[in-house]
Amino acid sequence: MDHQVIILIFAGAVLSVSFAQTRQFHFVNTPLNWRDAQSVCRQNYTDLASIEDTADVDAAIVALSNYTGKAWIGLRDVMVNSWRWSLSDSSFYGDGESTFRNWYPGEPNNLNGQQLCVRFYGSVNGLWDDDDCSVALPFVCYQGKLPFRFD
Repeated sequence: MDHQVIILIFAGAVLSVSFAQTRQFHFVNTPLNWRDAQSVCRQNYTDLASIEDTADVDAAIVALSNYTGKAWIGLRDVMVNSWRWSLSDSSFYGDGESTFRNWYPGEPNNLNGQQLCVRFYGSVNGLWDDDDCSVALPFVCYQGKLPFRFD
């Protein structure tokens, strides 16, 4: 009986961890503009990285490993101050994901009216700033799955 209880507890722990981990971040060290980076991520993973909270910021920093530059993530301004994630499936996102932002102080500033895409600073605590989408940068993709839901 004791062995059955231990196995049941272990199985429950494994299941709860697997349901909590809905995505994995991948750094692609090939400079591309934002749109081409999005295309590569969609072909090989799920999409450009969406970042829901500080745990995702930390996971993205780990994915960048020793890279200290800037990298595209999946946030883009679709209208004036109307930031949206690349993946449009709203059922994918957690509670805070559509509103979580990690801007560098003074950002976004839309310098010269051309900065509509967001880059991630792996070396500066994962802070973000806006930049011209045509700039070629490495990028962060994620491999994700829809979170398990009891509906």
